[in-house]
Amino acid sequence: VLSSAGEQYVDEEIKQALFGVKQMKEMMEKKEEKHAHLMDVLRHSSDKMKVQLARETEQKLQEAEQQCHDSVKTSFEECRPCLEDTCKTFYTSTCRRGFSSFSLKVEEFFRRMATQLGAPEQNEENPDHFNSVLNQNQITEGAADLELLQAEASFSQLLSNISVLYNQSVVLVKRMQEVFGRSFLVAFTAELKPKPLSSTQEGWRAGLFRATDLDHVFDSVYNFGRTVLEEFSSTVADVFEEIHEAEEDYQQSRGIRHLCRQLRRQPSECWQLQGRCEMCEEYLLTECPSMRQLHSEQEELNLLLNASRQQYEGRLQLVQRHTADTQRWLRNMEEQYGWVSQLSNSSLDPHNIFTVITVWTYFFLHQSKADTSVVVTILDAAPVTLSVPAELDVGDPAFIQFVAQEALALHKRRIRGTGPGGAVV
Repeated sequence: VLSSAGEQYVDEEIKQALFGVKQMKEMMEKKEEKHAHLMDVLRHSSDKMKVQLARETEQKLQEAEQQCHDSVKTSFEECRPCLEDTCKTFYTSTCRRGFSSFSLKVEEFFRRMATQLGAPEQNEENPDHFNSVLNQNQITEGAADLELLQAEASFSQLLSNISVLYNQSVVLVKRMQEVFGRSFLVAFTAELKPKPLSSTQEGWRAGLFRATDLDHVFDSVYNFGRTVLEEFSSTVADVFEEIHEAEEDYQQSRGIRHLCRQLRRQPSECWQLQGRCEMCEEYLLTECPSMRQLHSEQEELNLLLNASRQQYEGRLQLVQRHTADTQRWLRNMEEQYGWVSQLSNSSLDPHNIFTVITVWTYFFLHQSKADTSVVVTILDAAPVTLSVPAELDVGDPAFIQFVAQEALALHKRRIRGTGPGGAVV
């Protein structure tokens, strides 16, 4: 009678543990779905097309700058002889004073302009800045590939662990079929159907894309065409600005004496006389529109690339945190239910999982009730001796429940490696 009652208790504990394993499997499938979604989002944010777009944009900018430079250089070469001679002639015939020094200044000014237009690459404010940003993102791409592989490997190991646990439990259920019945086997091995994501979860999934996605910004940048041009050196830009200011002064003050003073002070004022040369009727600046816009556009791309990298790092942290949380959860669940899967590798007899071998009582001095010792076998373990408190009578149902509970707890500790092979409890 005691053996039968104890066996019934152990049977129920095994069933509960097996259902716990099944619930672990179902929960893990939901966690796998969430992990897959997080990985999709992570891969999306590490899309190499973004850096490729930036490189293509930079290439277009360089080509456009070269075309602009060639155009300006050609216009300047056609304009220079006439404008230089016109400026000298005007000063000689009108201003008269200090012609020799003025002539040298004019020649130096036009020589400097020609030198600057002949070597545009020396005039870039920061020629390596944008390339350094692209190179940094290229390095980040390699690290991102490795991080993606590591994230997948970490979670795949968790999936493997739960699969082993579940498969071992299936083996045990089949072995215990005669005891548990066919219906238990069918229920345990039924195809797992995780619940679909709730509307809140679906909203979170969509919101994660919308809240942090920068791709539409990249698309707008791409659709803009990025046809703006590289800014020339600060010296050339200053000269062109001075041209504009000189024209305003020329419109406001047409006095010849005023122009003479300007020419003596700064030979770049020769541009006020460009109207006297057919080849210099328009400002050279009009050959290269939106020069200042280029710097702004490049900085925008820089910010976008940096934001994309920060977005990726944030999403990677989400993946890593989800994996770590899943790992802790799985470790706790294995601590609670993992013992049952180990029975699949044992020599367990389904019809002899709990047996009471001997029961004897004994009195200590000055004791009114006798203590009881029970020797039992449980599952595939060696006999174990348990001491039962005096307040539990052998005829009380709580007696055998206590014995079976203590024997099973000892067996679990033995499986986990924290208990002795045989003991007196």
